[in-house]
Amino acid sequence: MPHQKLVSGEYPDLIPGLPVPTHRARARAVGRATQAKHVPAWYWPGASVPVLVLSPPVEGGGSDPPAKGPAGQDLAGGQVRAAPRKSRRVKIARFLIEAAVLAGGGLFVARRAGDTANVAATFDRLHWHWLFVSVAAEAGSIAALSWLQQKLLRVGDLPVGVRELVPVTMASNAVAQSLPGGTLFAEGYSFRQYQRLGASRMLGIWAELSAGALASAALAAVAVLGAIVVGPGLRLKLLPGLAVVLAGALVAAALFRRAPLLSDLISRVSRRLERHVPAGLIAHLRSAQDSTTQMAKFRPSKRLWLLCLGAAMINWGLDAVVLTMGLLTVGGPVPWRGLLLCYAAAQLLVELPLTPGGLGLVEGGLVEVLIRFHVPASRATAGTLMYRAVSYWLLLVVGWIAVGYLTYRNRRTDRLAAAAAAAAERPSTPVA
Repeated sequence: MPHQKLVSGEYPDLIPGLPVPTHRARARAVGRATQAKHVPAWYWPGASVPVLVLSPPVEGGGSDPPAKGPAGQDLAGGQVRAAPRKSRRVKIARFLIEAAVLAGGGLFVARRAGDTANVAATFDRLHWHWLFVSVAAEAGSIAALSWLQQKLLRVGDLPVGVRELVPVTMASNAVAQSLPGGTLFAEGYSFRQYQRLGASRMLGIWAELSAGALASAALAAVAVLGAIVVGPGLRLKLLPGLAVVLAGALVAAALFRRAPLLSDLISRVSRRLERHVPAGLIAHLRSAQDSTTQMAKFRPSKRLWLLCLGAAMINWGLDAVVLTMGLLTVGGPVPWRGLLLCYAAAQLLVELPLTPGGLGLVEGGLVEVLIRFHVPASRATAGTLMYRAVSYWLLLVVGWIAVGYLTYRNRRTDRLAAAAAAAAERPSTPVA
């Protein structure tokens, strides 16, 4: 199989796993993989393929020019090879797992619902006014989360308004609900949108991490409150464990308010683990330490931090109202003492990286928990479906509309900026 040299200004005809033997390939003996580039789909038909760049280069090894990709990235500096794509077996296995979870959740809901005719009959007698309240509560939940993000970004002196962040929040939620384990992808999307609004790299990272820590602490507080108001039997079983989780979540959130404390903690952990864990993990810990050191300038007041925690609790609380309204819409009883526990359990299922947005898992789990709190099976099923119709499907549709809007707005801004830059560089014609 022939090898090809890198040619300046273009990609070689890469083949997965095939090394490209230039003189710089000798760097493989002394270098290590430090970057991941991507050959775009328009160049390699099928998919974007990671390219590993090994460095450092061997000095004085020849005169080959450095290869450049279409974006100007330097592909020289060592052994360049295409990283293997995911095995087809892995993809098939994941697809089968997701299909099995969805089918299992559907069958579980169908079995627990009992007579499907009773469930269908429930939808013939909907109380529509509660549905409208449900939509309003979900809108308030999005607004509260956007307000929280605005306050965090303003700690870094970014003059951004809630109205500018609402579409970002909705779009990020759609990304999170569209993929298994989509929270990580959603955080990356939000980070890029923050940068488009003028946030620095460190401010964007700090705001994302802080919002996540506050949201986790707020959800733990909701679960603890649910354990307090539930019956004494469950209270004794659940409250001690949930209180420990809440304490840990509050400490984690407090550390992001005082980043130097977090940096010092990471430094101590890395020093103690240095001799016992792989060097790659220590490198990641030191990188995290450097990042938290740079976050030291973000020092929100205690009052602002408590307000942000309150906004996160309002976000969860209004979403729990959507569950309540879903039950009332179908004429079902509301298990007031167990409602918050039911809601907190559903949110934990959402985060499981098995199906997009916990699809199938949330429906099955929530129906089961509601039945255990003495909600009739048909009403529990119908109420759960109404809740998911608003909190999942409606937000998914509106969120992807927001993604389209932000994409159009960003491209339009880029075109106007490019046109303004071209006009500024154009020489002015002297007036005769």
